[in-house]
Amino acid sequence: MVVIRQNPTTLVVRYVLTIMELIPLLVHFLLAVISVCNNHIYTLNNNIEYTKMNKKISILALVLTLVVTSCSDFLETPSKSSLSTGNFYKTPAQMDQALTGVYSCLKPLSIYYFAMSEIRSDNMLQTTEAKANDYADCSQFNSTSLLTNSIVANCWADYYKLIASANALLENMGGLSETTEDVKTQYEAEARFLRGFAYFDLVRFFGRVPLSTTVLSTAESFALKQSESVEIYTQIIEDLEFATNNLQESSVDFQGKKHPERVSAIAAKALLGKVYMQMAGFPLYKDTKAQAEEMLREVLQEANALNGIPTKYWAKDIDEWNKMWIHENNNKYFLFEIQYACEKDAGNPMTPLTRVQNSKADNYCNANLTIGPHLYINRDLQDEFFQLNADVEGGEVTDILDERLSGTINTASFYDEETGEYVGGIKDANNFMVKFFEHKMKRNELGFPDMDASIVDRTYWPQNFPLLRIEDVMLLYAECVGNTNEGYHCLNLIRTRAGMSTLTGLSPQQFQVAVLSERRHELLGEGQRWFDQVRLNTFVDDIKTKFINYRDLRDGSHSANYTVYANRVTPDMYLYPIPLSQIQVHQGLYTQNKGY
Repeated sequence: MVVIRQNPTTLVVRYVLTIMELIPLLVHFLLAVISVCNNHIYTLNNNIEYTKMNKKISILALVLTLVVTSCSDFLETPSKSSLSTGNFYKTPAQMDQALTGVYSCLKPLSIYYFAMSEIRSDNMLQTTEAKANDYADCSQFNSTSLLTNSIVANCWADYYKLIASANALLENMGGLSETTEDVKTQYEAEARFLRGFAYFDLVRFFGRVPLSTTVLSTAESFALKQSESVEIYTQIIEDLEFATNNLQESSVDFQGKKHPERVSAIAAKALLGKVYMQMAGFPLYKDTKAQAEEMLREVLQEANALNGIPTKYWAKDIDEWNKMWIHENNNKYFLFEIQYACEKDAGNPMTPLTRVQNSKADNYCNANLTIGPHLYINRDLQDEFFQLNADVEGGEVTDILDERLSGTINTASFYDEETGEYVGGIKDANNFMVKFFEHKMKRNELGFPDMDASIVDRTYWPQNFPLLRIEDVMLLYAECVGNTNEGYHCLNLIRTRAGMSTLTGLSPQQFQVAVLSERRHELLGEGQRWFDQVRLNTFVDDIKTKFINYRDLRDGSHSANYTVYANRVTPDMYLYPIPLSQIQVHQGLYTQNKGY
């Protein structure tokens, strides 16, 4: 995967003429440059600075830097004046490289699923003993600090970088004139899928955002206002419908080589189904549930998931389920994923954050390979995972009901052969998420060799991150069809694989509760919970309950803090604020979201 480096020099040159005409905006502009350029820094709770750096510049990366991703602080779209179609986008090989550049823009996105969705939901929290940091702002609903939060600002910039890259490619499809019309159409479908995907996340995170499907000049960027959410969803659907109609089972490049790592028709259908489901819920409440059911059903039919055991994208038992989070299972189980590599600045930026600091860090991996902000699994959720069967032998419980526990939450299940001790968390403690953390004991238990020597620093972790999974589709479909035979089939396939009993005879309401609970357990760590809670409009009650339970049941010594956090959660907080760096670039162009 090619990773594109931002070019600050090009950035300054690109805007200097415009800025000369916009002297009153100069100060705000410089603030924005600092805020959103790609070599930004995350300051974490322990004052460790984690710099998002990129891979070494290749000729392609340099070209794409000039053409596509010059870090516009207003709206990550390149100026038409910077495009050089005479030097690039001329041949099928260059177009293929450009498409690779669009895919590379997915690289930082796992951070936003983790920090802005997972941590913000009732799945996890930033505990009170940690120092204030950007992750705490997301978890603790700090509306004032979120305005200048680097994670939120970088999220905006990185998604618009992806959109800008896709738009530049789509405007220059003439470079594929030497190849077949089928390949040209497929490349267009891939780029439109990625653009639709980016806007889907943007509208869920920020609501009313600027909408552009073309490359913008600087002047056009400064004049582009926010679009209504409905308009953005209309464009998302248009892009994804084109993708579903023109993508293949496996992407094929201009040379006829298959690329299973790229988006496929089944992934486009899955994403379109999720879009329709989101639109059917809060805050739009559109009549799109029937379309969602149709799309999700097509995905499950193609995966043979409605009659017996799925034959595609499915781990057949809990042992295989635990192994599917190991990076060697590259693209085997996920409909679409962000792919990472074990090399400098090519790893998953989320992985180093999933393990908290503790005194036994070296039992998991070399201590300098993780960052460890104090981000923990909600203990209420841990209790659900720790549900125990009634069988007790010799005073000890002999079985755990949900067998996904050890593969999801750090528990005392990892045995260190060198020390002869079990290392990990305990039931009533602050435990971290282990799902995307391939530490050496986990790999050893699952039969994979130690890879510590290959992880030179925090930027090397190679865990791929799923954006679309068959289980996600199955449970959304079960939500659509309710307590029907097909609904029970999808729900119980996932439950029984996890070692739990099948469910039958539930009322419609009980069935929906069971489906949502299963989504929470199965998809923990994947950034889906917050979007579910917003879609179902349960986020206010759910998050308040999390904080109140910590105040009254878990951590009374910080009761005043948890009361403050609970009081911050209001119905307007389903969106993040438009980053202040964007608001300040051109005063009066954007309207800030309510609650900020």
